[in-house]
Amino acid sequence: MKSRTTNHKNLYLCGIVIAIILTISAGWMLTDFLGRIAEKEFKERVSREANLIVAYLNNSLGDVENAAKALNRADQVVAALSSGSPADLERANALFDRVNSGLELSICYLLDRNGLTVASSNRNEKTSFVGKSFAFRPFVKGALAGRLSTYFALGLLTRKRGYFAAMPVVDSHGIIIGAVVVKRNIAPLGEIFRKYTHAFLVNPDGIIFISSSDKLLYRSLWPVAERRRSELLASKQFGDITFEPLLSAEPRTGEYVRFDNSEHYVQRLPIGQDGWSLVSLVEPDIVSNYRMFGILLTIVFGVMLLFFYFVVRHKEESLEATVKLLKAKDDWKRTFDAVPDLIAIIDSKCRISSMNEAMAARLGISPQEAVGRRCFELLHGSQVPPPSCPHRRMLDTGRTESAALFDKNLNGDFIVTAAPILAENGTIESSIHVMHDVSELRRMELSLKEYAQRLEFVLEGSNDASFEWDMIADQCILNTRYYEMTGYTPGEVDASFAFFISTIHPEDASEVQRRVQEHLEGKTGEYEAQYRMVTKSGQIRHVMGRAKVVRRDEDGRPLRMAGVITDITEQKKLHDEVNRISNLASIGLLAGGLAHDFNNVLNIIYGNISFARMLAGDNPAIVEPLADAEEACERAKELGVRLQAFSQGSSPAKTSIALPALLEDAAEAVFKDSNILHSLSAAVDILPAAADPRQIRQVFENLLTNAREALPDGGTVGICIENCAVNGNSGLPLGSGRYVSITIQDDGQGIPEENLSKIFDPYFSTKDTYSQRGMGLGLSICHAILKRHSGHITVESKSGIGTRVTVYLPVSVEETRPAPEG
Repeated sequence: MKSRTTNHKNLYLCGIVIAIILTISAGWMLTDFLGRIAEKEFKERVSREANLIVAYLNNSLGDVENAAKALNRADQVVAALSSGSPADLERANALFDRVNSGLELSICYLLDRNGLTVASSNRNEKTSFVGKSFAFRPFVKGALAGRLSTYFALGLLTRKRGYFAAMPVVDSHGIIIGAVVVKRNIAPLGEIFRKYTHAFLVNPDGIIFISSSDKLLYRSLWPVAERRRSELLASKQFGDITFEPLLSAEPRTGEYVRFDNSEHYVQRLPIGQDGWSLVSLVEPDIVSNYRMFGILLTIVFGVMLLFFYFVVRHKEESLEATVKLLKAKDDWKRTFDAVPDLIAIIDSKCRISSMNEAMAARLGISPQEAVGRRCFELLHGSQVPPPSCPHRRMLDTGRTESAALFDKNLNGDFIVTAAPILAENGTIESSIHVMHDVSELRRMELSLKEYAQRLEFVLEGSNDASFEWDMIADQCILNTRYYEMTGYTPGEVDASFAFFISTIHPEDASEVQRRVQEHLEGKTGEYEAQYRMVTKSGQIRHVMGRAKVVRRDEDGRPLRMAGVITDITEQKKLHDEVNRISNLASIGLLAGGLAHDFNNVLNIIYGNISFARMLAGDNPAIVEPLADAEEACERAKELGVRLQAFSQGSSPAKTSIALPALLEDAAEAVFKDSNILHSLSAAVDILPAAADPRQIRQVFENLLTNAREALPDGGTVGICIENCAVNGNSGLPLGSGRYVSITIQDDGQGIPEENLSKIFDPYFSTKDTYSQRGMGLGLSICHAILKRHSGHITVESKSGIGTRVTVYLPVSVEETRPAPEG
């Protein structure tokens, strides 16, 4: 028997090995097939994008050529060159101004037969072309030779890249008397290139004139011969050229080249008739992704085959588990009685065959007493089944039937389900009758209806912003609260969906639009999104938006959506505060454990130092270092005591403290031996604070130490102490009453905005060196101490300007009581 089992296992193993080999072969072919498909799609996409750029450039540059062709026949232009009179020149200038403005060109100018500018649209600018000779320019030479000449070049006077088109001007006798030139600044055309990672407009020698990256302008894309380099520099067409090539050779369409440390596919298309071309370099990521998909698919199939092998291999164990499952039928009765729902098995004649303990207890009888009795007599107290009886409907339909009803005998609301139990011949033998008590849910439903009515009333008077979006007209009806939240006025903006999106933080806009679209398509029952709202002043509000389509057309297309926007900024601050307190509790646990272990180790060190000091006698070379070590142990012991006090969350020993003296003393200690200037300002009537002197000094020493570390090269720190009153409208998480506010302002580098919300998190720090780490822990301890004092701490900071920390401490109770008369 054992040998037979072994043979079966070997047979299964051989089969699985063959299957895996076949899977790997099929996976290799699939991967190759997917790679070829992906490469084809990739090349087609790159070709389409390159053709779009070329079409856009040809269209834009064609406008310049058409303008030159139109101007060379203009009467004003011919007259200006023929007569040279001031009046004719003025009319030509006026024509150039109109064309330049109407076609959004850069400059239009007129040259005489010698290439000297006689009229120009920039005649009133510092870089006026009037009186300047451009006879050396190739496009001027071409126009004076009688043909349309185009040219890409860097302007000699304006230092702006442009596309030049020049046409000859002939008089009534057909003699060329000059040339008209139109220039368009191509810097705006470069915007389309920036949409692509690596796209270049290059001349026949590979000099980059337009690029998706400005730092690559006037560089050679491929190597240029030494002789040609001198000619290009002498032509002044591109200004200063960097001839260090980006590619090792001139690229061709369909090649793969090494660029920027990775392989790129080349798409190259001609621009115009002068040998200029568009070169697009694109990384073929999609090809590798498709091939990786084929590899992963092969791995998945291989894993599935292995899984199948182990399933077959353990067939005997599975059969044994099946036997055990059949034995579990004996446990059915216990499970049947353990279910809290009321369950009975009822035959086709409405007689109860079995009942669980829950139903029997609800009826006040034993399960045995219910057997054989008619269900409607026992459960409903009637002589006939009720009209909504699911058991009778189940017998008629042959399907599971359900009904919701109130049963007075059982004193409750129920969801009753009757599911058929079939005999071997397929006929309905009986049903399992389950009654799920929904009395509590029914009461909750009624309560919810009442709540909904109250909520509708409350919403009308709530402080939420509301909107209603007409999708046909793309107009929104916004309430006053919406404008208050955004800072705009009704007549200031066009209340369209685009305006709604413009008030959303750019990082959240795409997610909000996605959720709106999913709701409009019917994928979600309602739209809900939490995002950041950007007000007119640039302030950030955290809001929750909820809305629903309230009207659709006959085809189900949405027509109108309405909703509300709730300002949850304060709730988010409260949530962050709760998280911060929770983190401080974690620090407390950690500090307690560390302090306990630290003191145990310290006692051993302290004892051995004392023993060594006794053995040293009067030897000063040994006694003095040991005395210093004992003093350090005393300071470490004090540190352990403070850590244990923090971890245990002990209540502070509050006394009346004169804050100006304490702060001045702490500042002198912290800024000693530094090149930081500090100042302290306080009114003469500053009230004493109710605080533990040692704990509060620790808070201020931590804050001043942070200020010192923020000014490694020196600076100033200002300390201001003021009396203040806090009420419910102050926006601070403090009880109403009188407080002392202490503001510490430094002019350091500040804290980046993305880190500002994390500075109270345990272990968070922006400091680089090991000696500076711990800022997050220090501020966490400060936060915990101030909470125990019923105080608060806020931090405001801007990068490059500095940091402002404000601490609030309650005034001593003795100082807030009215003085007795006399």
